[in-house]
Amino acid sequence: MKDAPEDLTKVSSDPTEVFVTEVAGRVRRGSLTASMDTERVNDNLEVLVGRAREEGLLVRDRFVLLDQLGAGGMGTVFTAIDLRRAEADDPNSRVAIKFLSSAFSEHPDALVSLQREARKTQQLAHPNVVTVYDFDRDGDRVFMTMELLDGEPLSHLSRLEQRLNKSFDRSDLVRQFAEGLAYAHSQGVVHCDLKPDNVFVTTSGRVKVLDFGIARLTQEAEQADQYDAGRLGALTRRFASIEMLLGNTEPHPADDVYALGLIGWWLFSGEHAYGGTSADEALAQSLAPAGTSQKWRERERKALLRAVRLTREARQSDAGQFLAMFQGIAQRNRLLAGLALLLILVTGGWLYQALAPTGPEVPFAQLPLETQQAFTESLAQGYAHLEISDIDGALRYFDAAWLLHPYNAEVVDALDALVDRVTVLFADARSPEMATLLKPSLEAMRSNPYLADQNDMNQLSEAVSKL
Repeated sequence: MKDAPEDLTKVSSDPTEVFVTEVAGRVRRGSLTASMDTERVNDNLEVLVGRAREEGLLVRDRFVLLDQLGAGGMGTVFTAIDLRRAEADDPNSRVAIKFLSSAFSEHPDALVSLQREARKTQQLAHPNVVTVYDFDRDGDRVFMTMELLDGEPLSHLSRLEQRLNKSFDRSDLVRQFAEGLAYAHSQGVVHCDLKPDNVFVTTSGRVKVLDFGIARLTQEAEQADQYDAGRLGALTRRFASIEMLLGNTEPHPADDVYALGLIGWWLFSGEHAYGGTSADEALAQSLAPAGTSQKWRERERKALLRAVRLTREARQSDAGQFLAMFQGIAQRNRLLAGLALLLILVTGGWLYQALAPTGPEVPFAQLPLETQQAFTESLAQGYAHLEISDIDGALRYFDAAWLLHPYNAEVVDALDALVDRVTVLFADARSPEMATLLKPSLEAMRSNPYLADQNDMNQLSEAVSKL
């Protein structure tokens, strides 16, 4: 960032912008802290406050501004010392203070919006959501204070990894991100502007979701007098769902899921699933998600693939559902339900029928080595064909793996992935021509004992038959 120009009034006549620009210049030059050991400011509070007042770096007689952390569409963030905490010998006396941008603060409902932002985020007491302390105003300057984090946003993850000389586990990052978002959704809060800049990774590897600044209560939780901060228009097109871009429906957790999916896809593959194209343009161009990774597990890829579907109905309904799919919880629950049903049937005397489709009769480790190798190779070949949307080729190899070890969990996952890919192909085109092309493949897929009764397969077959 360049030094602030000398005549700041020529840059902007807005007092907030002038103030922020001036402050940014001062803290960059270290005018306040140049001759002071900032690690021992608690021992020099009186001197610090006097210097801060002289330099114009004291806010509300409480916050001493030290460093600029960053700037974005919602405002500019500084490191500050909270004098009340410092006077109480609180070891965590440093906070982040965010001044709203002029476009936001000039809005007639800005203070109301900020108050509700703080209230909502304060209610989101979760380790993966940033802690917001309070909001206030100093003259025309509206600001909020929150916990001070050491790290980088996801948009600068590589910089953090270089600084720490370590690489963060992508699965763990996506999981934490989804957990924080799932908690917010469970509390009736939708973020509405998720992007890599709004997801922070600390030096310890903790993920924090930031800026619920335009979060809106879902329709079910919304009160009649609720001010809608989304009217301020903050939106990042390449991470926004079609529904958000059109703006003709209430915000929904599934809109956050779309951004979550894109960010997760980018973390694994290094690419935006649609090459940076907005959702409406991707749908118009019939684009399919692009990019692959050796780092994701198949269930994780499937969860992300579903999350980045272009229509709300096709995605997971909220981050909790995404998380269950991403971690394989939904599949484990199905297995547990199957075991419960088995127990009921066995106690009723129907042991033979119950044992049929619950799992392999022989553990994989007890298969001959050549059979294990052939199974693994068939799965790998199947996924290679699936990657290029060769449905028949993928089915051929997955069927080969199935014959070698029926009901193996890995081949079940592979067949589920095959159904997901066909569903995406059909959803993107959804035309009689596509239905005609898919019918022979669907008939072949239904010859597999597992797919013959798979719920998603049944729904897909029904949808295709209607065109």
